[in-house]
Amino acid sequence: MLKSNLIILTIVFLSAVLTSCGGKQSSQVQSILPSRYTDVVVAEVNKTQIFFVDIEDLAISRALISEGETLEFDSVIYNTVLNEVIDQRLLALKALEKKLDQEPEVIRRLALARDVTLSNVMLEKQIKSKVNDKTIERLYVEQKYLRGQRDEIQVRHILVEDFKVASKVAMRLSEGESFDDLVSEYSKDIHTNESGGILPYFSKDMMDDEFSKLAFSLSVGEFSPPLETKDGWHIVQLLKRRRAPQPTLPEMRESIIDFMTYDEVNRLLSKLRKESTIKLNDLSETYLERPQDVTEND
Repeated sequence: MLKSNLIILTIVFLSAVLTSCGGKQSSQVQSILPSRYTDVVVAEVNKTQIFFVDIEDLAISRALISEGETLEFDSVIYNTVLNEVIDQRLLALKALEKKLDQEPEVIRRLALARDVTLSNVMLEKQIKSKVNDKTIERLYVEQKYLRGQRDEIQVRHILVEDFKVASKVAMRLSEGESFDDLVSEYSKDIHTNESGGILPYFSKDMMDDEFSKLAFSLSVGEFSPPLETKDGWHIVQLLKRRRAPQPTLPEMRESIIDFMTYDEVNRLLSKLRKESTIKLNDLSETYLERPQDVTEND
């Protein structure tokens, strides 16, 4: 019944993008330490250097610390990640010594890793330039205005499986029986049974069209006739109507950043796809020609 497309969405895809980018965006794109410390060398391994920022970035990517959290030099996390980076460096140097970087499979994997790194850096820079305090505040003002133009209502409902039962419930309500009692006796909505069938406040765009249209057409206190949706048959009563409350910028900031980042990533990728030549090869014949696995009989 509830739609997922609220004014500001928190998108699953976005979380993956932010994680791959190190979670850096807008005014939050900054090092935990002042800039003069980001090039601090914390270890040397066979004449190669490991920097503090390497430890910091890996700790953030592993969700061992959050963006903006201070990474202490004497912490368990710092020492754990430092030792992991040292081990990686030792293995990488040994691989170079054995010239593994010249093997075709390794070359392919290094090229893929390069693409991932470059794409992440490109997104970081694009997001940093487009998602900032000024653009966040502008979108907040727009969203605040839109929310101020919307009504919200609160209803309670009884959900049943068929029209016959819904009609019976509607008749008993018209005869003055308690809504709460009928919710307990009939409603299949386990999420609202204990609250007397009451739903949270919602605007028109937050519910299925047929449910919203009916609910918003009611007067306060009025019961609806039975309504069928994909969930079943509803009897709805309108309880309250109000203007949508106005959230503050701090309350909306995270959602706005998520929305703007997702929107900017989509915009950039759409633009690049339109400007580029992309050819997808048909692999169906290739797969048909592959020999099938043969299971030998015992």
